[in-house]
Amino acid sequence: MLTIASLVKLGFWQLDRAAEKQQLFDDFEHAMHSADNADLLTLPTDTANLTRFQPVRLTGSFHPTYLLLDNQIYQGRVGYQVIGLLESAARNTLQPVNLGWVAADYDRNQVPQVLLPQGNIEITGWWYPPNQKGIQLAQQLVEPFDQAFRIQKAEFEILSTEFEQPIAPAMILLAESADLGWPRHWQPAVMPPEKHQAYALQWFSLALAAVIVVFFVRRSQIKTKKKECA
Repeated sequence: MLTIASLVKLGFWQLDRAAEKQQLFDDFEHAMHSADNADLLTLPTDTANLTRFQPVRLTGSFHPTYLLLDNQIYQGRVGYQVIGLLESAARNTLQPVNLGWVAADYDRNQVPQVLLPQGNIEITGWWYPPNQKGIQLAQQLVEPFDQAFRIQKAEFEILSTEFEQPIAPAMILLAESADLGWPRHWQPAVMPPEKHQAYALQWFSLALAAVIVVFFVRRSQIKTKKKECA
């Protein structure tokens, strides 16, 4: 019975994942549609009410140190996403801005040296709370290099300690149409909801098969006992 309960639990977990993925795609499609018909929102100090993929803009200059988010795939290649930290006179926190993808070196002891945009610039893009799930290649969440920190997860509270300055809890995904930055494509590249639903069906089917097996085994045991008692 424990096995059956576990199979059912796995099925419902896959349905939950399907709902999460569907919401992600829905949020993205809604943002892409609304961005064509609405002015960009200047990023407010209080971002609690911002929705995922909401179009925003912010003016400032980049901190000289940047972040390299590890194990990011682009067109089948492994690399990093470059996250600049924008300093704005209107805010008391550093604002992470995902500037796009760069290739990783074969030597893990080396990281890309990139030149961030200089001077005071306006950034436009999509508001995005970081996803904490995924593959972690190193035990250290934060690895310092000359001008960069290689990070395994976008845990900005931890990074605030390294910088000794508050960092905003979510990032801006730089608009794909912007001239600065590196290659980027923000369409969610995750397993579609339909696959999770298919996996859920498999788990439920296995659970049903297990129930049927248990039923016939027990019925056989009952018949055997009756014969022994007769």
